[in-house]
Amino acid sequence: MAWDFAAQIHALTGFDADSSDNTEVDETFRTMTAQWLKDAAKEVINIMPLAMLKMCSSMQTFGDVSKAPGSEAEVLNTSKVLSVFAGEYQARQIPSELKYKANDVSSLQYATSTDPVFYIESNKINVLPSGILAANLKYEEVQFPTISFDDSSIASFPDEAENLVVLKASIIALEYLLAIEEDVELYAPTLANLRQDYTQAVNALVSGQYSNPRAKETS
Repeated sequence: MAWDFAAQIHALTGFDADSSDNTEVDETFRTMTAQWLKDAAKEVINIMPLAMLKMCSSMQTFGDVSKAPGSEAEVLNTSKVLSVFAGEYQARQIPSELKYKANDVSSLQYATSTDPVFYIESNKINVLPSGILAANLKYEEVQFPTISFDDSSIASFPDEAENLVVLKASIIALEYLLAIEEDVELYAPTLANLRQDYTQAVNALVSGQYSNPRAKETS
């Protein structure tokens, strides 16, 4: 079977990542591992180039018609919106400060059904002109994944970036072990090496030169 993330973290750090026993902070090892993997995935997503972000996105449909400025209703899950469509027309993004002008038929900046615009304000997205049916409103939004300690892959995530998630989660695990261990020399050298590996992998990812080693298999 595939070598899961908990096993990889355990091998890199000595942290018992798949144990159901409680840690010193009264959480199970596997619960902490899952959280660290999710935190690591968010960090990796936030440094991904656009081509990779496309693999972490999904097309969302508005829950209601587009609203007049000041009554926005569509709540975003993340701040990473890659594209927005009103029917067959791609909407262009405008600063939220221009939303009233874009909805004013007498303004030169008025948005139309064939030249729609969108803006993000606070944690909400809206498309103008207002009143476009929800079925015709779609936006491509990056999603942060949910990961379990015993997963061996991440859904809707580029394969070549998965190893960075394991490296980052392993760094967090070692930082935890270092915080509760009196003998600093027990974990400090390994932590330094993992941090170096992660930095090099991030630089390679950003430059487009990173290749993820295949997951190990066990019989």
